[in-house]
Amino acid sequence: MTSVDGAPVDVAAPAKALSKRSLKLTAALGGASGTPLMVLFGLNLVDELDRIAFAALTPEIRDAFNLSDGSIVAIGAIAAVFFLFGALPLGYLGDRVPRTRIATTAALVWGSMAVLTGLAWIVPVLFVARLFSGVARTSNEVVHPSLLADYYAPAVLPRAFQIHRLATPLSAIFAVAIGGLGALIGWRATFVAAAVPTFVLLMMLVRLPEPRRGGSVNALLAEREGPPPLSFREARASLFGVRTLRRCWLGGFLLGIALIAVGQLLSLFFEDVYEFGPFGRGVVQFSHGIGVVAGIMIGAHAASRATASGRFERLPMVVGASFVTSAVALAGIAAVPSSVAAVLLVFVFGVGLGVYQPAYFPLVARIVNPLVRTQAYGWTLLFVGSGALFAIPLARFGEHVSYRGAFGILAGVVGLGAVVLASASPRVPADVARADEAAAAAAAGG
Repeated sequence: MTSVDGAPVDVAAPAKALSKRSLKLTAALGGASGTPLMVLFGLNLVDELDRIAFAALTPEIRDAFNLSDGSIVAIGAIAAVFFLFGALPLGYLGDRVPRTRIATTAALVWGSMAVLTGLAWIVPVLFVARLFSGVARTSNEVVHPSLLADYYAPAVLPRAFQIHRLATPLSAIFAVAIGGLGALIGWRATFVAAAVPTFVLLMMLVRLPEPRRGGSVNALLAEREGPPPLSFREARASLFGVRTLRRCWLGGFLLGIALIAVGQLLSLFFEDVYEFGPFGRGVVQFSHGIGVVAGIMIGAHAASRATASGRFERLPMVVGASFVTSAVALAGIAAVPSSVAAVLLVFVFGVGLGVYQPAYFPLVARIVNPLVRTQAYGWTLLFVGSGALFAIPLARFGEHVSYRGAFGILAGVVGLGAVVLASASPRVPADVARADEAAAAAAAGG
């Protein structure tokens, strides 16, 4: 305690405030340490800096290599496709080798590829940098969720995923900083600077302990490893035998048509229907992003109530409700005559997309054999991402026929996904019981 102008000042106040926040986070996570969550959140946040930089500085990169618009977009699109190709290989490895090691390697690769992007001297080098950056980023969608599911108990997983999933929409606030850096120091130096936070977090990541697979649901597995990992064929048979999971994948595929390409589809819709320019389309994207943030908060609250009471069968209903919200918003966007009303409905659509995440990830974690959980997330990403391919004919329909009609079709598809997910609810208790039996058998065989 000291004083300034005679007034007492507690110099330890910042540390005390930080300590209180840490204790609050620990309490929200059921007494488990919040360090793994914050490190994974940070990595999920900073990997977006590379993606944002490539999007924001595309014209400068294009001009530096004398590329056409189509060529520079193709480089980004191919990197996005390989983001999906990394799903199953990383899932397979994640069920066989320490996941913290995979997450560390992936972060090292995407950080290095950001630096290489800035140093690229010819187009093939730029292409390789974007390609491997896309593959490495798959870790955040496949390996991170598997780690979280073992670091934290099922009852508090919605809160953990709430924080982890907020990283992506919150990363948009760095877009202005990235643009400013690009104008100030050039696009090459900006990519190098964007990689620095990744390497800082890597020093924290390498110190994280590897959680025991299934340890959050079985005390014996928390103390020792289970039997040898299942082969890819055995793991696939186990996962495809989970009825709830099959419906999750089908619902995720239907939502993926809207989820992955939503930014481009919204921009094209508002350009075609309301003749929005760049600023107006930016407002649309902002409205969507704020909606996603609000939805994640709402979804985490609803999912936490279900998991805290052990009623995991309610999670598909939460996910189904999020799909219904999205479908109603899409139908409204297609039908309303007012651009203001349409922008407000974009916010509602973002809420729907946000709500499903804190419920969907814990649901998948709870209904599968914990020894193949990473592969479950790999398949999930593959199905959701594959759905995005159908956004291509949808955009063509909008361009040549009607974007209002295209969004009406999209509303129907997402609405169908709601029915699929909600119908999975009665099957959840049986699938949870089977997952627990698999964990018990693994513990007994360890």
